[in-house]
Amino acid sequence: MIRNYTLALFIGLLFLSCSKTEEKIIGDNNPPADNTIPSSLRINFINKIYISLLGREPETSEFNDADLSLRNSNFSIASRKAIVQEILNQDAFLDREFEIYRNDLLSGVDTAEVSELIATFDFLLTSSTYESQWPFIVIEKARLISFRNIGSELKNGTISLIEMQRRCVDNYYFDQLNMGSLNFVIACFQSLLLRNPTEFEKSEGVKMVDGFNGILFLQTGESKAQFQQIFFQSDNYFAGQIKLNFLRFMLRLPNSEEEVYFSSRLKSEGNIKSVLIDLLSSDEYAGI
Repeated sequence: MIRNYTLALFIGLLFLSCSKTEEKIIGDNNPPADNTIPSSLRINFINKIYISLLGREPETSEFNDADLSLRNSNFSIASRKAIVQEILNQDAFLDREFEIYRNDLLSGVDTAEVSELIATFDFLLTSSTYESQWPFIVIEKARLISFRNIGSELKNGTISLIEMQRRCVDNYYFDQLNMGSLNFVIACFQSLLLRNPTEFEKSEGVKMVDGFNGILFLQTGESKAQFQQIFFQSDNYFAGQIKLNFLRFMLRLPNSEEEVYFSSRLKSEGNIKSVLIDLLSSDEYAGI
């Protein structure tokens, strides 16, 4: 009797194990999209932004603070903008910009060398041998002092990055590297507008620099100072700055719409920082 009961139980369990189980499909139950930003993207962005703006990798504390902010916001544009803004507000950014333009425009001349030349001019102003040259020496000394003060005046907000560039082409060293009015005009166009001047711009620019009446960008002037004033207030200059910064940070030239939009902003605001905040917080720069 017990044997028959055991056999029946075994057969019953066998049938149960072989029975088909139906799977019930629930409609509209798609898995949510995974919007998590990979850590590699955050790491690359933080290192890239510090190297781009300060010429160095972030310190450990800087990296950790930036990474925490980006993780907490899931790499939002707002958090990226905040990090870019924080770096741009550092004196180190201004030092880096001055260094870049000293290298690009003046073969890396440093303030110590400038101070030595100022001291030489001071000595010449005490020697009657050079009395006929005193008016020229006084002008050159004043330009050198303005150039030497760029670093401190940038940091205390007395001058803008635009004025920094102007002083970088308005000094003894730039004149020596680009001797003659023609070379001066060409160097300004090539270095700051990323193009050569037209034949008309060359001839009129040279006339103006030499002290004669000339027309540049539909404005008239008759001195080197007026050439600079017209040049650094022109639409051409602001468009050139947008091209320079796109090439530097985006590794491409702006399209026509970007050039018009950002150059108009730069001209009205007079500060490249707000443009850089938008460029360097963009998905394109971040590699998304």
